[in-house]
Amino acid sequence: MQSRSLTASPETFWPGRFDGQVLLVTGAAGGLGSNTAERLMREGATVICTDVAASGRGDGSAPEHSLALDVTKRDDWDRITAEVLHQHGHIDGALFAHGVQGPETTVADMPVAGWSRVLDINLDGCLHGLAALLPRLQDQGYGRIAILSSIAAREGNPHQAAYSASKAGLIALVKTAAKEVAQFGVTVNCIAPSMMKTRLLDDLSAERNAALLAKVPMGRVGLPEEFSALAAWLLSPEASYMTGQTLDLSGGRNTA
Repeated sequence: MQSRSLTASPETFWPGRFDGQVLLVTGAAGGLGSNTAERLMREGATVICTDVAASGRGDGSAPEHSLALDVTKRDDWDRITAEVLHQHGHIDGALFAHGVQGPETTVADMPVAGWSRVLDINLDGCLHGLAALLPRLQDQGYGRIAILSSIAAREGNPHQAAYSASKAGLIALVKTAAKEVAQFGVTVNCIAPSMMKTRLLDDLSAERNAALLAKVPMGRVGLPEEFSALAAWLLSPEASYMTGQTLDLSGGRNTA
């Protein structure tokens, strides 16, 4: 009997699904953004890979289209959008996969600077991106945007107030934006993963990682391939009646 993969894998993708499409990915230098960008390219998309520096992936390599983008600056978003439109003539969607964990501390001890930095990157950075891209997608009558939230947005993680609040804000932002552009063929959705196998886990203490994993009924960390499979669908024409939603990718974690 031929063996088969029991999880999403890099070998599983849809050739040609994104032929002719131009998609922008933030946080593409590593983690979930990098993995999803690679899948989108395998499926035919021209992917504009952005990060705070245009140095490409964490291994030092760089995709063909790699640009520097500071998500906290509206001018940077406007510049990147104009560059993509000038070079390619259109843009069909985006994955916002940037983000930071921030201070791991109690609410009472939360440093103001740490709080502000996390919200500036995680929440404001997506607001600026939506403001830059949505008018263009609306004008052309088609667009897909997927945004990386977190299961922490559903219930709040102890000692992660800034991170949890920023990710919860994204859910409300997505609901609002989706309603504003729904009639123009543009969809906006969130993905809320629990623990995923990325470098961000290294930013948490061993105790925090153990406590979070204990909440996952599957008993394991999620794979980047499992995220990219869902993100690719949300960015595809097939997800035409899904908007304003937050899809949990949590291994069954109960957030009630």
